[in-house]
Formats: sequence, structure tokens, C-alpha cells
Amino acid sequence: MSTPTNNSLFLIGGTGGLGTEVAKGLVTATGFESKKAIVRDASSDKAQALADMGWTLVEVKDLTDADLLETALAGVQTVVSTLSGNDMVSLESNIIQSAKKTGATLFVPSQFGVDFYRWGTEFPFLAGKKAVQEAAAAAELPVLNVFTGYFSDWIFGFFVDLENAKVTWIGDGSDKVSFTSRDDIGYVLAKALADPEYAQGGSLSMQGDYASFNEATKWLGESLGKDIAVEYMNADDAKKLESELLVKGLEGDVGAFFGSFKYHLMGEPARGNDGCNLSKQAKDYGHELKTLKQVFGSGVYSGSS
Repeated sequence: MSTPTNNSLFLIGGTGGLGTEVAKGLVTATGFESKKAIVRDASSDKAQALADMGWTLVEVKDLTDADLLETALAGVQTVVSTLSGNDMVSLESNIIQSAKKTGATLFVPSQFGVDFYRWGTEFPFLAGKKAVQEAAAAAELPVLNVFTGYFSDWIFGFFVDLENAKVTWIGDGSDKVSFTSRDDIGYVLAKALADPEYAQGGSLSMQGDYASFNEATKWLGESLGKDIAVEYMNADDAKKLESELLVKGLEGDVGAFFGSFKYHLMGEPARGNDGCNLSKQAKDYGHELKTLKQVFGSGVYSGSS
């Protein structure tokens, strides 16, 4: 059961690419007695970077060990996960069980991205998010989902052939979607954790920009000092290609799987899916999130071209 001493914020997955960025702002959260980061190796450079930010390190070498997790999570109130990878669902399910047993009252899963309630969870990668939700519901642990749209400081390296300065958009490229830089997420989430509206969970949306793929391509090209050649693909043809690649991906072809996911993310807006339009419900709590032009201007994609 939760006790008056359960007043700690825990971050799990903070040494990963997303976690490192989220940790920067999340450490500013107020109202917690302590802020702890669970890491596999406290002596690693990435773990030490978290300590330098102000996180107290708690070493857990095996996240599948329930006893170790429950001991590490002593005093927990809120758990934020930024885990990724093939074992994310099983690991987060384990964390949910341990967190509940040790008195946690809120879990923030690694669901950052599109609003899957509107987007749907048919794609296998997104189906995992639904499985985590079900695990939390079964454990009766409230969940706060965080919807950010596409990561503006990462997604164009996935969508665009930066080396050859070319891209193929699906549809006509005019569909608008939400974008957020990963290093802004933690700051907004930190404020939300002090908002009574989310004490029992819910859905938090944020966005740094709302723009079309055509607009983003133009601004990205300007920041790189080159014209990006753009081609367009019919949405139905793209869906067929997505399905063909997914079949190969599920047979073990990792490249095909991620290729399918790319077409899925690019294609759904062109097919009328508004699950990546967070403009109406987005919150910022006074934090100024970076626009696409600001992200591009930071040079984050310069080293990839």
C-alpha cells in the first residue's frame, strides 16, 4: 500500500536516446522528495550524465527480477518509463506489477508519439502500447499517456535520405502533423505531474510545431543549404508497400519491418488519420517548445547529410 513516505519520482530507461533527452527536463519536477533513475550500470558514462543532471542513481542489473525492482522502487509515487526495444512490453509489464506492489500511484509508459486512441494500434509496434495499457489496467495502476507527435529532432533522419537530399512523401505532402523535440518533453511532463488534472492519469498532449511535410522539407533544406528533391507516392500504393514490407518484417527482416513502419507513419495522415494532430489539446505550461525551424537551425541534422 501507498504510505506517506511514497513521494519519489522514478525514471526508467534514462540512459537511452529518448530517456537522456526526457531526463533533462523531468528532473525539474517539483513536489517529490527525491528523483531517482534506475540504471543497469551506475558506473557507465550515460548513467553518470544522469547523476550530473541531478538524478539519484539506483542500480538494477536485471529489470526482469521482481524482487530487485521492488527493492529499488521503495518510496515510489510516480514511475516514468522511456524504455524501447523488443522487450519493452514485457519489461514495462514487470515494472507495473512491482510499482503497484510498492505503492506507486501513477505510471507514465513509454508511449511518446501519436495519439494512439485516434491513430489506432493495428501496426505491431503500436499494438505493444495497447498491451502495456491493459497490463496497467489489470494492476489498477493509473496511467498518464504522453502524446508528442513526431520527434522533430529525430524523425527526418528516418523519413529523409539526408545523404542524397531526397525524400518521397505519401499523398501530396500537404497533410499537417504535430512535432516535438525530445528535449522539450521532460519539461512539460514535469509541470503536468504537479497538475491535479493528471493525478489519476489521463492523456497529456504537447507540440512544438504543427506543419506539413512539404513545409518541413523546405525548412530542412534551407537549414542544410541544399534543395531536397521531393517525389510523391499514391496513398493506396504506399499502403500496399507497407503491407508487403510488414510481412517480410514479421518473418525476421528487421530492415523491412522498419521500412513498413516508416510508410505507416508517413501514410496515415495522407489517408485522413488525425492521430498526429495534437494542436487542439496541446499544453505547454509556459515552457517554450522548439519550432521546426529552431530544431533544424540547431544543426541536429547537419552531421547526417
